Amino acid sequence: MAPPKTASVPDLFLQAPEPLAAGLADIALALPIDGPFTYRIPAALEAGLQPGVRVRVPFKNQEAEGYVVALRRDAPQLRLKTILECLDEKPVLSAGLLELTRWVALRYGAGWGEAIENALPKWVKSGSRARKALAKGKEEIVSAAEILPAKALQLSAEQQAALDAIRQAMDGPEKKPVLLHGVTGSGKSEVYIRAIHEAVKRGQTAICLVPEIALTEQIRRFFAAHFGNQLEILHSRLGDTERFLAWTRIREGKKRVVLGPRSAVFAPLERLGLIILDEEHEGSYKQDNSPRYHVREVAEKRAAMEGAVFVMGSATPSLEIVQRAKQGEVTRVELKSRIDGRPMPAVQIIDMKEERNIQKRAVILSRKLAAEIEINLQKQEGTLLLLNRRGFSTHIQCPSCGFAEVCTLCQVSLTYHQEENVLLCHYCNFRKDMSDKCSDCGTGLMNLVGFGTEKVESEVARRWPQARILRLDADTVRKKGSHEEILKTFRAQEADILIGTQMIAKGFDFPHVTLVGVILADVGLMLPDFRSAERTFQLLTQVAGRAGRGAKAGRVIIQTFSPEHPSIRFAQKHDSASFYKFEMPVRADYRYPPTVRLVNIMVRGRDERKAHQHAREIREFLQERLQIKKENLPPGHFPEIEIIGPAPLPFFKLRGHYRWHVMLKMSLSMAAGNGLSTSGGKPFPAEVFREVLKLKKPSAVFSAVDIDPVSIL
Repeated sequence: MAPPKTASVPDLFLQAPEPLAAGLADIALALPIDGPFTYRIPAALEAGLQPGVRVRVPFKNQEAEGYVVALRRDAPQLRLKTILECLDEKPVLSAGLLELTRWVALRYGAGWGEAIENALPKWVKSGSRARKALAKGKEEIVSAAEILPAKALQLSAEQQAALDAIRQAMDGPEKKPVLLHGVTGSGKSEVYIRAIHEAVKRGQTAICLVPEIALTEQIRRFFAAHFGNQLEILHSRLGDTERFLAWTRIREGKKRVVLGPRSAVFAPLERLGLIILDEEHEGSYKQDNSPRYHVREVAEKRAAMEGAVFVMGSATPSLEIVQRAKQGEVTRVELKSRIDGRPMPAVQIIDMKEERNIQKRAVILSRKLAAEIEINLQKQEGTLLLLNRRGFSTHIQCPSCGFAEVCTLCQVSLTYHQEENVLLCHYCNFRKDMSDKCSDCGTGLMNLVGFGTEKVESEVARRWPQARILRLDADTVRKKGSHEEILKTFRAQEADILIGTQMIAKGFDFPHVTLVGVILADVGLMLPDFRSAERTFQLLTQVAGRAGRGAKAGRVIIQTFSPEHPSIRFAQKHDSASFYKFEMPVRADYRYPPTVRLVNIMVRGRDERKAHQHAREIREFLQERLQIKKENLPPGHFPEIEIIGPAPLPFFKLRGHYRWHVMLKMSLSMAAGNGLSTSGGKPFPAEVFREVLKLKKPSAVFSAVDIDPVSIL
């Protein structure tokens, strides 16, 4: 018989445990299940067992690892199983991080043990291997006094006002989040540095979160000049040993400043005073497997729990944060000018429909962009070319029968990669040798249709054989360290042109770059997602901001088939205020965030009929469970909660699975009761998400709940 669950997870955790003569422990198992479960503490472990340590316990007909999340006295008259072994001498999670992971589990419909596992490096569970690594690890004990003094840079008036706002939040009893809304090149990083120095001076620690591992390396160099050996890096590209040693140094108090992408939000720092979220708008801050948390929400929650200040920075903040700033929930500070009075780059839009008509063929480079590249090569100035699509050709089609090569597992077009001469699926990595003949009718040479970054590189190399070209995309950065090597080479001006996907748009500071070319701005606009316009505006604005960050003025050329689209027009003017004014009513009309909150329930299975049937069962369960009835509301009025679907997801067949989804749209007041909103309102029954996941499913059918999805693709 499986051990009984505890009655009330929140109450049990929040009660501080007392010394026990004999008692019970609540264990969160490292499995995707509800919990925790209650076990008896054997006499041999009574003295040393603490919340936060790992234990081995019997579970069903086997043994499992779990985490002690609470100790208590109130022994019910039930037959309970006994803990077999304690695996740690001291907790691997502090009380604060235990509480944070519990919140993550409840907020995102995951198991508490799952959330704990997500917060820890792999080698916490590696026993002797971990101990050997620690024994060989270099001892690093650095005092706060060894942090390097801040460089004597004169802050602009806007930067000083931003720093003052952060200091005011640090001093006040209500530590309201701060948004630094600053144009590209306005010096947000310098404000971050000063704010961290302020926290350290107060005896506190700080976390700075960045959206990309590649960006981590650039900011690391900047931060290292200020914080020396007090700086620690945490990210997934570190080897298991490196990451475990870094985590251990942080936990033991040997580091005071942590830099890294998403998982660094769980860094085991004590006396946390500041969390910074750079490029707040980035979609990569949302985890795409369980627990599907958004690091912005987790960082804000951790700051609130530990009395720290939460700072967000972006040139293009998300609509959700802009809305919260308007409502007074977030302190907004604007940096409207570039440092040293440098001008924003001039942006020119090229209509590729006209270009095609003039040149009488499909073209990759417009005449204007080609001329500007030529000028930059002559002047030996840097050029960035962005195309948010990798590969040589986006799909392969037979000119005789019209058959297009698609992935049999995903039903999406295979992309041709010239370097390896293969057809590749960018979703499941299915590979197929390129053939001259159609695999359907067996005749004719296959046509290459569309293009990606590899084709752009080929075209640029053909036109300017003397140019030194680098490419940065998912294909060129597979090898460890390749990100840094490519960027280091370009930063040292050992290459003339850097071609890449959205990786090159995020926060990089190359003073020698004076030209940015966007090869096809329409790629993002074609995606069937409610955030497509917002993402396109953000990407164009961000990549345009890479030009003219040094002494020389910058130019930006945007090629597009949709020159009048608001996302493109507002990006041309670096005008975020007008974009938000345009986009917000659109979201309200179609009932999308930030005017409502979304919950997306996804169902997948290799059997299309079974997957669809279970999606229908989920909809019926939700209608009954939430007592949703059809309402005859007047025009412009909507129910507090609405269920849509089941409907096929845009990428309907992916990795051999057919995918359906059921979506809930909730009013902000109803979402408030689940912690989905900061304002009060009618509670929403949070447990319904976990009940959905427990519904009986056909064999080989899987379901997942995504709360506040950033994408519905």
